Amino acid sequence: MTRQALVVVDMQEYFCQPGHALARFLATAGQPGAADWYWDRLETTVVPNISRLLAEFRARADLVLFTEFGSRATDGSDLPRWARRHNEMAIAALGEPIYLPLSDPAARVIPELAPAPGDVVVQKTTSGPLAGTDIAARLAKAGVETVVVTGVVTDVCVTGMARELADADFGVFVVADACGAPMRESHEWALRVAIPTFAAITATDDLLAEATGMAVAEQRKAL
Repeated sequence: MTRQALVVVDMQEYFCQPGHALARFLATAGQPGAADWYWDRLETTVVPNISRLLAEFRARADLVLFTEFGSRATDGSDLPRWARRHNEMAIAALGEPIYLPLSDPAARVIPELAPAPGDVVVQKTTSGPLAGTDIAARLAKAGVETVVVTGVVTDVCVTGMARELADADFGVFVVADACGAPMRESHEWALRVAIPTFAAITATDDLLAEATGMAVAEQRKAL
C-alpha cells in the first residue's frame, strides 16, 4: 500500500515538443516568440525535475500515474466543446488540429519521461481529469492519501487535477518547478491564485529533501 502518489499531467509529445501543430498555433495566435519561455522551461526545468521525482517515487515503490489527453474518435468529435473550438481555430489557421487522437503516436508521454513497468497511464478526453476516468478510484485502492502533481498546462489541466483531487478528499501538492504553461503570466497566476485554495505549492528540491529526511529517520528507528 502506498501513502503518496506522483501524478504527471499530459507530458505528451504534441504538448511538449515544438515540432507539432500546437507550437505553430501558439506562434500564430500570440505574439511572436511568446511561447519560447514555455519550450525553454520544459527542456531546462520541468522535464529534469519530473525525472528526479520519478526516480524518487519509483525507488520508494510509490504509485506513479501519467495522464494523456486527446480524442478517442479520429475526427476529435468526442472532445468537449472548448477543445473542438480550439481545433476548429487551428484547422482554419494551419490546416490541422492541435489536440490529437489518442491513437496518434504523438499523444504518448515524451520518451524522456516514459512510463516504467508498474506505472499507471490513464487516457482522458477532458481537461477535468476525474471526469470519465477512474483516477480517484485507482488512488484510493492503492491507499494513497497525498498526491504530488506535476505537468502541463499549469493553468488548465494541472489546476484541474489539483482542484478535483482536493474535492475527492486527497491532500495535494503542486510542484511549481515541475509545471509549465505557454504563457508565463498564466503559469504564475495559476500558482499564485487558482491553485493555493486546493493544494500546497512546493518545489522539487524541498520534496526530495523531505523524502531524504524521512528515510534517514526511518533508518534511525530501525537501529
